[in-house]
Amino acid sequence: MPEHTLDELDRAIVHELEEDGRRALREIARNLGSSEATVRARVKRLQDANILRIVAFADPEQLGNTHLSLVFLTVDPVRHADVVAALVEFPEVTYVSTVLGRADLCAEVMTADNAALWSFLNEKVARIEGVRGTETTPILKVHKLRYATPG
Repeated sequence: MPEHTLDELDRAIVHELEEDGRRALREIARNLGSSEATVRARVKRLQDANILRIVAFADPEQLGNTHLSLVFLTVDPVRHADVVAALVEFPEVTYVSTVLGRADLCAEVMTADNAALWSFLNEKVARIEGVRGTETTPILKVHKLRYATPG
């Protein structure tokens, strides 16, 4: 259960920032019929509570010379947290989640090429204690990339 309850104004502010993370707080306030001071205080509270992070996201396809892959990992249940801790430290790993199904974890990995992916899997992932197996799926094309709340 979430610790923090977001009201209608909080959700509207988040929606505005999802559309444009660089949108001025003054503009957000005007769009929502609120004061800039209120919006500023709400954004600060949401950031302090780790509900809201404003970041830049580069499109890997536009960067060139990058290969994205999904690595599905089967792990020893007693080592799950240790495997997660190891994965999130690797610079190649851009995303890690616990999943249901044949795998226990899913990691998105960005490498320069297939040789770098091979090295990553064999020199880093294979050495993590608790990893029982991996299945790697290259991402050929990203058709939609959006981090936004529904609605």
